[in-house]
Amino acid sequence: MILTKTEPGKAAEIKGIIPSSLLQLNRYEKPNLNRLERDVIKKLRTKKDLVITKADKGNVVVLLDKSHYVDEMLSLLNSATYMPIQSDPTPQTRTELRGLLQIFAEQSKEDTISSIRNRLYYVSNSVCPELYGLPKVHKPGVPLRPVVCSVNRVTSHLCTYLKSIIQPLTGGRSSHVTNHRDFCAALKSIQISKTDFMVSSDVKDLFTSILIPRTLNVLQSLLDSDSNLRERTKLSPFQIAKLVSFCMCEGNSFRFQESFFRQNDGAPMGSPLSPVLAELFMEQLEETAFEGTDNPWAPRLFKRYVDDIFAIVKKGQEDALLEQLNSIFPGQIVFTIEKEEGKKLPFLDVLVHRKGTCLKTTVHRKPAHSDRYLHFLSHHPISVKRGVVTGMVDRAVTICDPEFLNSELHHIATALQENGYPQNFVASTITRRLHAPRDRPNDEVSSDPVITIPYYCGLGEHLQRLGRQHGYRAYLKSSPSLRSLVRNDKIRLPFEDRPGVVYEVKCGCNASYIGETGNTLLDRFGEHMKALSSYRTAEEELNGTYRKRRGRPRTIPPLEAMEKVKNRSAVVEHSSQCSLDLHLRIICRESQFRLRQIKESLFIRNNPSINRDKGVEDSSIWTALISKSGCCSIPTDPLPSP
Repeated sequence: MILTKTEPGKAAEIKGIIPSSLLQLNRYEKPNLNRLERDVIKKLRTKKDLVITKADKGNVVVLLDKSHYVDEMLSLLNSATYMPIQSDPTPQTRTELRGLLQIFAEQSKEDTISSIRNRLYYVSNSVCPELYGLPKVHKPGVPLRPVVCSVNRVTSHLCTYLKSIIQPLTGGRSSHVTNHRDFCAALKSIQISKTDFMVSSDVKDLFTSILIPRTLNVLQSLLDSDSNLRERTKLSPFQIAKLVSFCMCEGNSFRFQESFFRQNDGAPMGSPLSPVLAELFMEQLEETAFEGTDNPWAPRLFKRYVDDIFAIVKKGQEDALLEQLNSIFPGQIVFTIEKEEGKKLPFLDVLVHRKGTCLKTTVHRKPAHSDRYLHFLSHHPISVKRGVVTGMVDRAVTICDPEFLNSELHHIATALQENGYPQNFVASTITRRLHAPRDRPNDEVSSDPVITIPYYCGLGEHLQRLGRQHGYRAYLKSSPSLRSLVRNDKIRLPFEDRPGVVYEVKCGCNASYIGETGNTLLDRFGEHMKALSSYRTAEEELNGTYRKRRGRPRTIPPLEAMEKVKNRSAVVEHSSQCSLDLHLRIICRESQFRLRQIKESLFIRNNPSINRDKGVEDSSIWTALISKSGCCSIPTDPLPSP
């Protein structure tokens, strides 16, 4: 809970409310799984011959034989799209990107580029992105969709920033639809004749098929003519295109198992930049496809969501349209087609019906759809569960014409009851939502302070009620999901290799130093050891026992060097007087810098340590809660034997 931007009096009021509530109410989670369920999950996690993952679509859990999964993934990688490389390219990619960002930051004076560059400079724990496959259970043979995890990769923050610059350049064509609401609205005014025919189409493996050089040319042209570009960034069109090229080419590498690969073609599924580049590419392809007029295959209606296309053509011209689309980049961009059957055609999550000269719509579910939703007994706030119901009702109202709405609402009620939702809860929520005003004005943005706290049943709702009385908003963060506990299709980093920790360095004499780092524990400990090595080298020089080694000669006297290192590090200062071994321990993980500083300070203040300061200033309001709960006490485990 951070209130640094809140008026001090208001912050003090909120901080006074929360600790007293935590002291009065039970703050511990009740187990949401019984013993049998916990045992089953534990056994699943120990199964080394199984891959547990989610399906590409349908919200289902998929269990695969690991050897089959690995063989399928290696088969995908054994194509011209990918190229094996000898070693982890992350350090080189990081160095090259830092250099490029340094040049562009100096040239453009763009603060965001400087910030991304600084992050790469000071944080050295970026990892090579990992490839995993999501089973397409809705397709014959259950092929795998390759996805590259973009979390904590070298280019992650840059890709997100570039996406924000490029996004406004897309979506201007009349064919563009952003969601099912746009699509259904477009069909309302369409009159269809007996000679018209509905078709849908999409691109096979779009992301790995995107022609990056062509897309970069399109991007450069759009940026050159964008009169509003300076409102979004100080980067020039050339610099933006160059950075996009770096992310899609030099920075487009990953690992699978213990091997490393570079993607030669297309954009990686999983990068925040890939969808917007796919949209740019498809808009250009669409423009090329429909140049000229009076083509017999030209659609009466053409709507597109990225590569998903809905079209109305003259009956008999559907294959000609497909041929035209496939002729633009022969063999590189391959469209497939689905034709209306029984006067029906699915598109996105909409099923389009012919009714006379009109087009009617209802909700479409693929055969692999599981009707699995957040279970009512899951450890989530009741508002989240109510949101599941209202979200489904809103979709039904948006998509369904009146003659289909009751049937869809009945399906919703049945499906939710199978997911543990009480009948009365579902019925009352549906009724309230149906009678709520559809055109309510958007709520004004509240200026009340916002706090985010872990959700504990009862306590979370109590704090939200207090927030309405005292003028703050409480957002409740859910516990880890069952999926996150059992899923094993991605390699889990060892605890000590994960970035962002509060740690303890403990000497054999029981002296303790508490610190925090945004890097991994081993990276930070290496810095401590480097400082200690510098001290001991200077000490040897002072005592005349130093063996000369290669390297630049020291520029300051040994005694001054020793004092300088000691003044910088409490660990060095202690080790200069004690020769016993140092031992490491992770106290807790925390990825957010400000929260990590607060946790470090709390552990320093509530445990004996050799730290010279107490860290960031903490409110004394928390003292009673910390003292009573013992939540900031570090266990005094025995040190390992030498």
